[in-house]
Amino acid sequence: MRYRSLIGLAGAALLVPAAQAAAPTISVRAEQDLRFGTFFTDTAGTRTVSATGAVTGTAIVPVGANTAGPAQFTITYDRGNNANRTYALQVQLIMTGVSLKVGGVTGVLSSFDTDLPGVGTLLPGQAAVFTINGCRRQICTQTFRVGGRLDVTRANGGAALALALPLTVVLIAEVPA
Repeated sequence: MRYRSLIGLAGAALLVPAAQAAAPTISVRAEQDLRFGTFFTDTAGTRTVSATGAVTGTAIVPVGANTAGPAQFTITYDRGNNANRTYALQVQLIMTGVSLKVGGVTGVLSSFDTDLPGVGTLLPGQAAVFTINGCRRQICTQTFRVGGRLDVTRANGGAALALALPLTVVLIAEVPA
């Protein structure tokens, strides 16, 4: 009788479901807006702020301190478990076009650039695929910067221009490294 009880308990222990890992998730956090600073143009011009922070312009005159700078984002991937193996992530990034009107100034972002390896220039709405290598833990992050070209027209007045960039990030695959 005692022998049967032990077998019964062992069988019951096998029926208990194992703890399941959480589902993998990916998110992106905007840490800094794309800032074009303050400048003057008679009627129209362009200002470009690169992902590295370089600022150039055509038919514009900078005004005051240079407050221009790239946007900064951090992608966070939580694989949902603590498996101890190195992996890489294939991620798709899409920047959405932005236009703005502040006072008498109208602007349209016509292109983007980023410091993500292998991506370079992006057009609004264009998808870019990149790889995050060297992930070893449950949570893997990648911080990157985005610059852009702003085409502006001015009817009157002026404005300090900073843009929150709409960004979509989609996980394509987690691959063993």
